[in-house]
Amino acid sequence: MKTEFTPAQLADPDIAEADKILRKCVHCGFCTATCPTYVLLGDELDSPRGRIYLIKQMLENNERPTAEVVKHIDRCLSCLACMTTCPSGVNYMHLVDQARVRIAKEYERPLPERLLRMVLAYVLPRPKLFRASMILARFGRPFAALLPGSKAGTTTPTFLRRIKAMLALAPASLPASGAAAGSVFPAKGLRRGRVALLQGCAQQVLAPRINEAAISLLTRHGVEVVLVADEQCCGALTHHMGDDRDALARARANITAWLAEAERGGLDAIVVTTSGCGTVIKDYGYLLRKDRDYAAA
Repeated sequence: MKTEFTPAQLADPDIAEADKILRKCVHCGFCTATCPTYVLLGDELDSPRGRIYLIKQMLENNERPTAEVVKHIDRCLSCLACMTTCPSGVNYMHLVDQARVRIAKEYERPLPERLLRMVLAYVLPRPKLFRASMILARFGRPFAALLPGSKAGTTTPTFLRRIKAMLALAPASLPASGAAAGSVFPAKGLRRGRVALLQGCAQQVLAPRINEAAISLLTRHGVEVVLVADEQCCGALTHHMGDDRDALARARANITAWLAEAERGGLDAIVVTTSGCGTVIKDYGYLLRKDRDYAAA
């Protein structure tokens, strides 16, 4: 893809990185076949290729994000299926995340949307609060029909549609809480290794048995498992919201916690059973590339 950034623009490391990514795209469209939003909606702008064009135009022309651009970027699930099929190796992940940071800084969302995003960013990384909210949502679900716009022939505001959708997704029951942070699970038999297991903010509330199964499997094979006490949310949630300051702070906190645990008892690996968390954690090196103290960690 031909780009037309000026030398002054390319002096910005972020723009220079975006330029490298954009130049790899050859418009082949292989990504569209694996993109769930494009397959569902059939809109070119809801495909990775379409979003790349939107981001290119925004960055090249130094434009403020428009409502149309934000709509299509927001619809991206960051599943990264497009990257698995791209023959040119376009790093769509880094490009769309850069766009999200720009949107967060320069686009003013409607007040209800800002409030909803603030609530999600505060509640989801806190498992106890998230569990309480799921219980409340379960009891609130029967009253969703009373919200404005629920009657036939009326239009439901976007904000209320999202509230209703979240209420509908609330599980009918929650499994018992998993092991507490700081727990250590000794290896059975001869110890062959020691790992830290990331619990995952939502997973430890909605599906703690996944981690329990991982612990059982690892300990049976001689691996001691520790749930690091000072570990935080991996930062994926706020990272995908464009809040790089919060996401990087969480990344630094986790690296510090893991290094401290490694010094105390040794760690051979950090095991992650949540795919979204794992994707972001494996990208910590890139996210912290401008931080001398943490980039090499």
